[in-house]
Amino acid sequence: MGACLAERVNAHGQAPGTGRPGRTLALWGGAAALVLVAGGVAIGTVSATVYSPEAQVERYLDALASGDGAAALGLAGGAGPGGDDSGAGGSGTGDSDTTAPSLGAATTLLDGEPLAAGFAHLGDVTVSRGGETGNGVEVEVGYRVDGQDHTTTFTVEHAGRDWLFFDRWRLAPVPLSTVRVAPEVWPAEAAGQHLAGTVNGVEVTLTGESSPVQDFAVLPPSAVSVSAASTYLEAAPVRAVADGADPSTPLPLALPLQYTDAVAAEANRQLDDYLSRCTEQQVLHPAGCPMGYDTLNRIPPDSISWSVSPDPTVEVEPLPADGEGSAGAPSGTDVTVAAAVRTEARLTLEEIDLVTGERRRVEHEEPVVLEADLQVGPESVRYVPQAP
Repeated sequence: MGACLAERVNAHGQAPGTGRPGRTLALWGGAAALVLVAGGVAIGTVSATVYSPEAQVERYLDALASGDGAAALGLAGGAGPGGDDSGAGGSGTGDSDTTAPSLGAATTLLDGEPLAAGFAHLGDVTVSRGGETGNGVEVEVGYRVDGQDHTTTFTVEHAGRDWLFFDRWRLAPVPLSTVRVAPEVWPAEAAGQHLAGTVNGVEVTLTGESSPVQDFAVLPPSAVSVSAASTYLEAAPVRAVADGADPSTPLPLALPLQYTDAVAAEANRQLDDYLSRCTEQQVLHPAGCPMGYDTLNRIPPDSISWSVSPDPTVEVEPLPADGEGSAGAPSGTDVTVAAAVRTEARLTLEEIDLVTGERRRVEHEEPVVLEADLQVGPESVRYVPQAP
């Protein structure tokens, strides 16, 4: 019997099997603790990366970068993750009309490549949380454009919880900005004519009753690059940054319009044609021309020969810069100007003395100073000499 009792007691003085339940419970407790810790870490990670205010702004920025206008507009209108808008019955555009383009504004930059190009110009983009605003927080997006720092601030509102653990956030409606594109100066004679341009890589036509002006709706933040290229008028690319700071006021983007080389070439061609018509006339006073010869003697018409030397060249003065042109000059000021042309007219002819009948050859030279009215439009040039 003693031996049997001894067999029931182990080396540590415990009956067989009495230590295993405690060890099992400890293992299960440790495992449960690890699960809870891991779950807490996972919840924190998901909350910080998926359900954070910054994540909502990053989702909006991703839509801009990919040119997904529908997604960007949905988020800008107050839609939550996945396009849901709990404040607008799931419409996806919110209950505010702040994302509607202003009257007459083109929607070219709200989708596709133009939308993506506007975001692609932003460098060193950062997203950080700012201060609290009642039911939400501010999220600041910092970026650089052409070496300059810019910031766009979004308000992200708290919209409840998902699965008890995760805060739900949505962007407060983001008003569309407006960029107003217009030339710095516009020739009065080109009133009503269209100007071909490029906005964020897409060809557009700028129109207007007096000068071509076009508003473009923009989702901030965005950099809008515009240039112009017609046959006779062009503008190097210029850029404006729509940071959304004052969406109620159009952001001006002035095109520094200048002549193409074709203007001087066409003006000189028309001058050559004009002078050719003058020199082809075998008369003493060519009609509409800046030269003439007077005599009392008889002149055989076939002896008259006009020429011009040296060949004159039209020099077109550049269009005035901003502040010197249409914006800063008095109404009606002519901004298309060509310098006066200076040359010399030469005439050879035969005179017959009315008394003696003597014939003599005459060579006549006279200076010519020719003023002209230059008229330039995007697709037209008129060089109209003003003969005295």
